[in-house]
Amino acid sequence: MKINPEHYFVLNGGRIIKNLDELIEVLKTIDKKTFEYHVNDNKNDFVNWIQYVFKSNKLAASIENLRYKDIKAIIGFIRKHLDELKILVVNGGSSSLKFQLIDLTSKNVLIKGMIDAINLDRGNISLIFNGETISRNVVVKNHDEAVMLMIRSLIDNNIISDVSEIKALGHRVVHGGETYTEPVIIDNIVIERLKELSVLAPLHNPPNISCIQACQKIFECPHVAVFDTAFHSTIPVEKFLYGLPYEYYEKHKIRKYGFHGSSHKYISKLISEYYKIKGKKNSKVIICHLGNGCSITAVNNGKSLNTTMGFTPLDGLIMGTRCGHLDPAISIHLGNTLNLNYEQLGKILNKQSGLLGISGFSDMRDLRKNKNDPKAKLAMKMFADRVTHYIGAYIAELNGVDGIVFTAGIGENAAYIRKLILDNFKFLGLKIDNRRNDKNEFIITTKDSKITVFVMQTNEELQIATDTRKALKL
Repeated sequence: MKINPEHYFVLNGGRIIKNLDELIEVLKTIDKKTFEYHVNDNKNDFVNWIQYVFKSNKLAASIENLRYKDIKAIIGFIRKHLDELKILVVNGGSSSLKFQLIDLTSKNVLIKGMIDAINLDRGNISLIFNGETISRNVVVKNHDEAVMLMIRSLIDNNIISDVSEIKALGHRVVHGGETYTEPVIIDNIVIERLKELSVLAPLHNPPNISCIQACQKIFECPHVAVFDTAFHSTIPVEKFLYGLPYEYYEKHKIRKYGFHGSSHKYISKLISEYYKIKGKKNSKVIICHLGNGCSITAVNNGKSLNTTMGFTPLDGLIMGTRCGHLDPAISIHLGNTLNLNYEQLGKILNKQSGLLGISGFSDMRDLRKNKNDPKAKLAMKMFADRVTHYIGAYIAELNGVDGIVFTAGIGENAAYIRKLILDNFKFLGLKIDNRRNDKNEFIITTKDSKITVFVMQTNEELQIATDTRKALKL
């Protein structure tokens, strides 16, 4: 980090220290008298300099009580601070910007935030750091202003002192099509290709691109695009093609792509490591990502074999407001009967259907609170039924299953939904442990269950940061 000359540290005797690297070199040879001139019972000039110039309260606190005899420890703490690998994960939506600053050295989330209602009068920014949540109203006209607000939030709250501390940005991009099956370092060519791919994700990719370009104006460090679709690029052709004229795939790339890739990849890696420890070389796992958006993926030896979301995230399971799998003729029938255009149909299928359309509630917690209401009960049964359907199908496609994982908001917390689903697989020797299930424990089946069921917390942002690091070879 470069600092202005007026903020240089002037050592007793006149030597100038311009940055923390130079401070380390000085501390290697500093004599006791000079050190104790700056660090004694009445003051600690080094701590003050670090705290007020570099805005690192954490580093300052770690060396505050150390003295001349502890110089090696002081140098160690400063080196550790300089070696921190801070990666900013950014997720730009059409009217929102979500971000997390992650130190990949320690795997700690330094701050997470969300700027909502961009280009609307009712904007809001919420931040979570140091165990606190801060929220306030803001007016943000576009992604450029949202990025500037994000940076001010990082600096004003002493998370960083300068954007140069951030080594890279990892951007969540919804659609990579068949072009990008791995994370990619973003340059002008990538931007142009993402624009071309926007035809496949017109609601998602354009705001992703807008956010990337806004960040590129400020952050000179490398930027990496990490794609929701990439993990599913291993799905075989007989599973990703639809029963349409083949030329539609050739000319228009109509096929199943799958989404929630970072979540499924994160869980897949963890569960693969679990089975390796257990001595199993090739594991067959079904991952149920159940939140407001839902998808299930069959994973064979760490690779996606099939997934429920398709050409768009609308396909597959019933979700909070999405209808899930639907006879395509229903859309034609509704359009003709109710005189609806494509935009109106899209709104119904994406925003007014699913759990909300059935019961009036889109949140599973509200459904549980109103469990005696007939429509709420019906919505939960329908949700569990569709999950059961796909788990059963994927057990057949995998030719067996070792483990089933539940993750995301509903998957991690709704024990009653898990039980509704898992009771359907007793015939396969799956035995749920009700006590463990009610406590959302890591393993919720009995020791003699022939299929192990896990409850795991997903971390898409950490996976994006990890993929960013890998792409840049940091």
